[in-house]
Amino acid sequence: MEVQQLLSKYMLEISKVTDEKSLYIAIAEIMRKVVDYKALNVIVQSSLFYAEPADQIINEEWFIDYLPWVEDRLSPTFLPVDNWYVGLVPIFKGVKLLSVIVLTTSEEPTAEVIDYLQLLSYLSGLTLENLRLLDFVDNAREYSETVLNLSSDGIIVFYKGEIEFQNVKSSEIIKNYPDILREIEAKIDSNEEFFEIELPNAFFSMSVKKIQLQGEERILVTVRNITSEKEVQKLREVDKIKTNFIANISHELRTPLTAIKAYTETIVNVPMTQDEIKEFSETIYNQSLKLEGILNDLLDFSQLESHTLKIVKEPTNIHDVINDSILTVNHLASQYDVKIEFNFDQDLKINCDRKRIEQVITNLLTNSIKFSDKSKEERVAKIAIENDGDFVKIIVEDNGIGIPADKIDKIFDKFYRVDSDLTYSIPGTGLGLAIVKEIVEMHNGSISVESEEGKWTRVTVQLPNE
Repeated sequence: MEVQQLLSKYMLEISKVTDEKSLYIAIAEIMRKVVDYKALNVIVQSSLFYAEPADQIINEEWFIDYLPWVEDRLSPTFLPVDNWYVGLVPIFKGVKLLSVIVLTTSEEPTAEVIDYLQLLSYLSGLTLENLRLLDFVDNAREYSETVLNLSSDGIIVFYKGEIEFQNVKSSEIIKNYPDILREIEAKIDSNEEFFEIELPNAFFSMSVKKIQLQGEERILVTVRNITSEKEVQKLREVDKIKTNFIANISHELRTPLTAIKAYTETIVNVPMTQDEIKEFSETIYNQSLKLEGILNDLLDFSQLESHTLKIVKEPTNIHDVINDSILTVNHLASQYDVKIEFNFDQDLKINCDRKRIEQVITNLLTNSIKFSDKSKEERVAKIAIENDGDFVKIIVEDNGIGIPADKIDKIFDKFYRVDSDLTYSIPGTGLGLAIVKEIVEMHNGSISVESEEGKWTRVTVQLPNE
């Protein structure tokens, strides 16, 4: 067969090749045009890979000792064995031996046949190397995709603003939380590298990294569901808060009880004048009021937790409620040298639970007094009323120590107390504002806080003007 015909035949057969085995089938078909072989075996890494015919295995003893020599020469070689010839045709790429074709034939090949086989060896080596490379790439891609899809993190690649790749986990996250994609795109535009996203009942941690692939920029985003970690963190925080609450409440209860016990023992055991007894009795009474307030907080909190707290709405003059609240805290205001200002003198009735709204205002005034700034010459707690027809706003403002910006959204949490050197010595259970918020919301109202640390705090209670 002429070289041109051999090449044409080779190209025809090679076009059908899909894997290494089909390549050897094609080579066997081409070689049959060149060498009238009786059996053909393919040896790959010293093992039989393919045989033609399938049941014809060539005796290794005929050629095994010559394999190193063929590997070194990389040239077809035929060996006489009895009345046969055993041909060794190396399939190679460069100086790398890829496989050896062993065949038996009854005719000694001519120099022209050897040249044909050498050409086949070279062409087949190129094809085989490419097949193995493609197989490696396919396996590597499959391996990479398997690993990426097994990842517990979502992985997304953006190209020109569109999703070019996403693993199974990211598809699952986007399906369950459609809003997350909008959040990710917004963060990409803001050039943030690490951030967290809070969605209803879920938290996600994300990283955004610009990468270069194939000479073009992509955006690699990893998404991790940290809901469990956040829940554990919250449980730990709640546990810490409860521990602190138990310590605080024990202290809060012990302080008035100790005072009551000490003053009572003094009255019983020490001769005293009537004025001294009256003074001690007033102290005992004031301490019992503190104790009653703590117990009321605990009782209210228990009812809120069990959803048994009830409110009874009735037409109530809010002006009178505020005045009563001021009378309640006047003694405390005198102790802290805080001036209470209230200049609203009109009657304004709303439908509410008078006792509970008085509790709300009293609590807010008490906080304004307790958290006043001792370093300021003038300490003031102001209370104002605004009425826009649909809602009544009760505003309590002070010039006290203020609230750190990162703590404002937590002050209505149960058991929470702002932890700082300025608040450490101020008594309280950490339940007051949580109860206030619940009472206001039970009236279909709202409560908000504004503050500047070290300067002022303003609390606004908005109630429907029913």
